[in-house]
Amino acid sequence: MRRACPGSHAPRRSASPPFLQPYHVLVSSPVAPSRLAVSSLTTGLEYGGSMGRTNRKRKRPIAIGNSRSPGASSGAEISPELKQILNNSRVMTANGTEPRRHHLVPRFYLDRWAEDNRVRVTDLNSKQKSYVVAPNNALVETDYYRVPEGTVKDGSPVVWEVWLSKMESKAAAVFRAIDSGGLESLDDTQWNDLLVFLGVQITRSRAFRYKGRWMSGPGQYQLWELDRPGAIEALLTRMGEDATPERVAELRDYFDKVNADPSSVPLDAGLEMDMSIRSARGLAETLSTRQFLLFETAKPLMTCDEPIVELYEHMGVSTPNGGGVYGAPIIVFPFGPTQVLALFRSNMPAGRKFRLSAYETLELNRAIAGNAHRHLVENPASRLGSKLFIPELKEEPIRIVSVPVPSGEGDFIWTPIQRRWHGCSNAPIRPVASWWPHTVPPPPPIPRTREEWNRERIAYFS
Repeated sequence: MRRACPGSHAPRRSASPPFLQPYHVLVSSPVAPSRLAVSSLTTGLEYGGSMGRTNRKRKRPIAIGNSRSPGASSGAEISPELKQILNNSRVMTANGTEPRRHHLVPRFYLDRWAEDNRVRVTDLNSKQKSYVVAPNNALVETDYYRVPEGTVKDGSPVVWEVWLSKMESKAAAVFRAIDSGGLESLDDTQWNDLLVFLGVQITRSRAFRYKGRWMSGPGQYQLWELDRPGAIEALLTRMGEDATPERVAELRDYFDKVNADPSSVPLDAGLEMDMSIRSARGLAETLSTRQFLLFETAKPLMTCDEPIVELYEHMGVSTPNGGGVYGAPIIVFPFGPTQVLALFRSNMPAGRKFRLSAYETLELNRAIAGNAHRHLVENPASRLGSKLFIPELKEEPIRIVSVPVPSGEGDFIWTPIQRRWHGCSNAPIRPVASWWPHTVPPPPPIPRTREEWNRERIAYFS
């Protein structure tokens, strides 16, 4: 029996084509979110009152993208924060002032790289063409977060964009607090806001959407080995459907189309919002188990449209049972043009040298560039993005790997993500050498029993 493990966007199976469900003051020791901050983790799109000090019970995020509007007939209480978001988005729609230009990463974050209101953007899809532009016009896509009207409690189509703006305003305040007082100055609410922000940076992106579509098309085709004669008929039978010639031809045509172009997988924008918010919350809780440290860099640091970067001993090698947000030894987030936030796995010794050398900064920039989906961002005076060798995106953004279960019950299906450096012999090795111990401790074990798998599933998808 095969069971999917959610370490890196695990597939779910359903009767229809399935869909998947972020400065000068430096700390002297690693800082981790308090237990209270983690137990109170909330995205602001939940029913019920906000999660505070006296109520640590986990609340269930709203279900978005189902056949009916979430809460339309459930009579569930709406939190004051969600009510404000719904009201603000409705007013924008009624007044004809809906925001249409949506940033792929927050505007306030891009501002940190700006000089004279300009940043340099490098487009990896256009032979690394580099240009200078105002942050307001960088990494913008029209209606990128727009959802069908009524997706959330009969709300406006821009409810997701309004929620993101609210989340970003909280994150901007956290960044200011870190700039002035360091990580040690953050209170429980600020840790909550930082963890949600980091989780959302993973799930709001083009790459996350593309991976979801790939897993719902080519990924399912590979998972079920549907290229074998009779495989589609067998799949329909297992799902309780009649394997009629018409239905078999329909599925075969579907997979022919999406295998040729994974982006053509039909995925409702409301469901994409649901995927993003639910996954962001699970990822935020996983990130909360790490040790946080802020480092300065000797040379300018770049960022990209996928700014949460997993670091491995060899960036060109994929380790199926030791990767992802759950298992990566180190995760980095460019905090500014001269600072990086490093998140060390709980069993990794945290780095103690708080200023990276010029070479370490270069290797870190190579790792960041290799994580980009399309765009790099840097100081306008820098042109590093156009000079670095950066591999092409992988045709398959995810690998499907069987991991045997010692109990003999079957195997897990692990889905490690493939980044640009995977498979490249000249990929960075131990980027930021001073962060790596002589022997890297093994990652936490992946689930091995049905009970462990159920706990993981609940943690990621509830």
